[in-house]
Amino acid sequence: MNVIGKATLNWEKYTEYVQRETINVKKHPEDSWYLDIRYKVPHEVESIVWSCMRKIGEFKNGPIAIPKKEIVEEIKKHQQYLTSMNLYWDLMFYNSDAAEIRSGELVVVVPSYVIEKVMEFENVDDIPVNELRYRIGAADSGSHEVAQKYDLSRNQMKNKISATQEKINKKQAELEQLEKEKKEELERFRLELEKKYQSKMDLMNEKQEELKQQMEVLNRQMFLLNTEIYSIRCFMGETVDFIPLTTGAYSKVTDPLVVYQKIRYLDEELGKWISIYDVEGDDTALFEDMLKSRPDLRDMFVPGNKCISLVRVAHNKIRYCESKQIANTLKKYYVYHANKVGILVRDGENLWIGWTDQDRIDIPDGNVFYRPETKESSIEDSKGGQRTSTKEETASRYFIFSILQGLIHNGKLLHLPEDVQISKPNPYIVLSMADGWLEDDRYGTFSSIVERTSAPLQKGDMLLTTLSIKRDDAYSDKKYRAWDNDRGRGSYNRTYDASIPNRSIEPVNLIDREKIYEIIYKKYKLIVTEESSEGKFIDGTNGAKSYTITRHTQRTQEYLGLERNEIHITNDKLDGHSIKGMTPEEVYQLYKKRYYIQDVNEQVVQPAFSNNYDSSYYTVYDHTEYVREIRHNYISAQKSDTNFRGDGKDAYANMEVFSDEYLNLTFLNSVYLLYAIQNRNIGGWVRGGQVVSYADSIPYLNKALEYIRKREKDEAELLKPYMDLYDDWQVDLSEWRLAHNYHRLTDTRAQKFAREFKKK
Repeated sequence: MNVIGKATLNWEKYTEYVQRETINVKKHPEDSWYLDIRYKVPHEVESIVWSCMRKIGEFKNGPIAIPKKEIVEEIKKHQQYLTSMNLYWDLMFYNSDAAEIRSGELVVVVPSYVIEKVMEFENVDDIPVNELRYRIGAADSGSHEVAQKYDLSRNQMKNKISATQEKINKKQAELEQLEKEKKEELERFRLELEKKYQSKMDLMNEKQEELKQQMEVLNRQMFLLNTEIYSIRCFMGETVDFIPLTTGAYSKVTDPLVVYQKIRYLDEELGKWISIYDVEGDDTALFEDMLKSRPDLRDMFVPGNKCISLVRVAHNKIRYCESKQIANTLKKYYVYHANKVGILVRDGENLWIGWTDQDRIDIPDGNVFYRPETKESSIEDSKGGQRTSTKEETASRYFIFSILQGLIHNGKLLHLPEDVQISKPNPYIVLSMADGWLEDDRYGTFSSIVERTSAPLQKGDMLLTTLSIKRDDAYSDKKYRAWDNDRGRGSYNRTYDASIPNRSIEPVNLIDREKIYEIIYKKYKLIVTEESSEGKFIDGTNGAKSYTITRHTQRTQEYLGLERNEIHITNDKLDGHSIKGMTPEEVYQLYKKRYYIQDVNEQVVQPAFSNNYDSSYYTVYDHTEYVREIRHNYISAQKSDTNFRGDGKDAYANMEVFSDEYLNLTFLNSVYLLYAIQNRNIGGWVRGGQVVSYADSIPYLNKALEYIRKREKDEAELLKPYMDLYDDWQVDLSEWRLAHNYHRLTDTRAQKFAREFKKK
């Protein structure tokens, strides 16, 4: 806007206005100056008014707002300066309701009655320049060229500019039409050329497709030729060098050869082995050295008197066991052999090992001669989706078949009757899908055990973390915001440097119970209309008039459906008031009282830059429902900025943990854990939102087993005075505690258990 005059601000009247709006409007919103003038001034003036106000509530006619303190202070500073310098405010807009004034960069709108106009500029838009020069006595001064060429008023010049712009727009439209005709002509030429050459292109594409098919046939033939050549080399024994590990007597020639078709993964098998047996030895031993020195390990990998087994360091990504000895063995195996498939051959007391070419032989599903119909999913499998056999995978199986047939044929390692072939049924070769471990399904899968024993937590329950737990925004700058307490309790940021390590056993420090209620309203259509009334002429605006827009609402009975609003109440406290024993309706009445909620509310919906109110509605309270309770479990997490007080004490913060981030140890027992380790039936246990493979679960099962064995030792001391312990008493005890929701065993509970189970 342009400056239309000069004005002074009556400070006494202005301060009275501010006090009245600030104090009175809260009790009498209908007297709000903003609500009165918001539709009586142009939109740009109303925007300035709103920027000077602070919203404090909502009234039926619109928002309730009072003057911002900081704006009042700015006006006061400018008023003092202008008064001391005998200067005036610039007057930008004025009508009977509001005035826009400016000082420097400060632009505000105040009630018109607090303004005293000192000078109002005359509107000279229709007065020619020469006449204006004559009025000020400057008719003969200045540029003669300007006086001759521009003896026009500003409005006359605007009209000329508008006429010229209209001509420009017309020419632009003609140019656009010409451009359109040109494009249409070019498109027509293009279509004609394409039609002319289409038949030639079709013929060339057809020839090219024939050549591609020929190339595909040739590539397949080359693959088959290479496969056949490499399989012959496998049969001849050129691709694998078998190294003797142990020597001694051979088995009988007529003893059958057992070929174990399942590939054994060292990270799984050695982790399982060390969980069940006590292992002592050199932590730098190679796998080959372990096979030489440990008969029990030999019997695990090659359990038959005459057999062949296949091994590999890991199914996909290697997972090192927590045992230092086994971890070092796996690392060295991977350094020397990567993820090659190894072949173990045993005949009596003789044992050999050889390694295949990893570029030629890769069997991802772990079965040598065929794929099983089902298999346990791992984290990597769940990411990649369902696999299908490829020609390379089929060739890998063919190569192993040729290697084994060659071993049997040449008779250098294995002593069998003559002319025995692995491809033909005979009593001397047995193909086995077993892996040497006895299987047991008494307790189901480990996943089902976890699901059944995961009762609601109590303070003090011990959890095994299955992830490294940090804030969800740990790698963004948000974690340093003062009032962003992600995973923490309350609003103040205490968790910015807190974390809980993976595979750590921690007690539950605190539990919050969050109850959720739904307030249900019935929605009805609300008709909104606007009424505009013309006002007086606005001084200094060249004939512009003020106008007033009044909005009216009419409630109908047209039903639109239900609206649901949730309220969340933590630990039975609503704004400091207890809700224990309250019905949902009583909870709503308290909520309504504490937060000034109305039973009937109008919602005027007006899209931006539109007068369409068709989506408006009003709601009528119907009833309140209890939905559910959410439990928030917290662990005391150590902060990295520890001992910041300088008192020698570590600092901690409560950090929330979620169900797929921990293993609840409360009702687990050592029998269940050993069962899961021995049977390898994890059954879809989820860790961090991903299904866990057997090898990935081993470190967690071992850690849990270590803690639970210590707990069961203390439980045994409590039970021994009252009963004789029997095999697998741990199962009965944990199931008994689960049935009675006893999270810990006490002396009294030990006596009770003994009375029920001592005769078993």
